[in-house]
Amino acid sequence: MLLAAGAFAPAARAETKNVKIMMDWIIQGTHAPFFIAEKKGYFKDAGVTVDAIDAGKGATNVAVSVAGGAYQFGWVDLPSMIRFNAMNPSSPLIAVYISFDDTPLAVVTRADAGIKKPADLDGKKIAGGPGTAVHDTISILLKAAKVENVKVDWVNVQPQLFGPMLKRGEVVGTGGFTNSNVPAALEIGFKMNELSVIKYADFGADMYGLALVTTKKFADENPETVKGVVAALNKGTKDTIANPDAALAVMKDRDPMMKLDIEKVRLGLALELTKTKYVEKNGLSVIDPKKLQFTIDAITEAYKLPSKPEPATVYTEKFLPPIAERKL
Repeated sequence: MLLAAGAFAPAARAETKNVKIMMDWIIQGTHAPFFIAEKKGYFKDAGVTVDAIDAGKGATNVAVSVAGGAYQFGWVDLPSMIRFNAMNPSSPLIAVYISFDDTPLAVVTRADAGIKKPADLDGKKIAGGPGTAVHDTISILLKAAKVENVKVDWVNVQPQLFGPMLKRGEVVGTGGFTNSNVPAALEIGFKMNELSVIKYADFGADMYGLALVTTKKFADENPETVKGVVAALNKGTKDTIANPDAALAVMKDRDPMMKLDIEKVRLGLALELTKTKYVEKNGLSVIDPKKLQFTIDAITEAYKLPSKPEPATVYTEKFLPPIAERKL
C-alpha cells in the first residue's frame, strides 16, 4: 500500500536554474559586481546558469520586467520597489540582497550657485520634473532637514538634457542618483570641484538604495536558485570593493568604448554607497530595522501609497549566505 501511494505522489518540482538578470540602467561601472561574478564563475559554482545580464530602462521598467516573468531578477532601488508593490499587489517583488546601504538620491548643483544644504534650494531651478525620483521624493529630504517650507522651481525636461542645461546655466542643479548625475556632468566638461552634492543621506533622509529583487512567487518556488544568485553577487561585490581597478578592467573588456576615467568616478560613488561605515562594521546586506522602517514610512508618505507594507514583505534575509561570508 505504501508503494502504491508513493507511485501516485506528485514529483518534487525541479527548480529553475537558468535565469536572466536586468540592471537598472545601461551597463556601466556600477554594475561590476554582476560581471565579476559572471567572469569568475561564481554563478556557475552556485549551480546557476545566467543566460543574460541586460541593461534596463529605469526602476519601473525593471520592476515590470521581473514581475511579468521576462527576467527572474532585477536591480531596483528599494523605494521604487516599495512603490511598485503598492501599485501592483497581485505580483509583488521582494528584495533578497541589499547592494546600496545608502540611497544614491541627491541634488547635484553647480558649486558657484552656493547651494550647500536643502534650505538653499528654495526658489532655485532644478532639472527633474514629475516622475523622476528626486522630484517625487524631495518632500522626504525637506522633511528630514526640517525645511518643509522650501519650494524648488522644478524644470520638467528629459534626463538627457539635465547635464547640458546645467552647463549652460539654465538650471543650477539636477535631481537624480549620485552615480548617474555626477558622471554625466563630468562627461560634458565639469570638474569635481565645480560641483556640489546634497545627498539625502547626509541630511537625515537615510534610506536604502539598489537591491537585487525577484518575485515572491519565484523565491518561494526556487529557493536554492535564489540563494545561488545572491551568493554569487555577494562574492562579486566583495571582489569589486577589494579591487575596483580590476573590476573596471573586466567592464572595459566587455565594452572597449567605456571611458575609464568617468567609470572610475561612477564606480567610486557606487562603492561609497555600498561600503558604508555600517557595512564595514556589520557586513553586506545586514539590515538596520529602523532604517528599513524609515524607508517604508517615507516612501509611503511621499507617494501617498494606499497601504504601508510590512518590512517582511519588502526584504528577506532567508536567502543570504552566512554572515562570515558577508564580512569585509
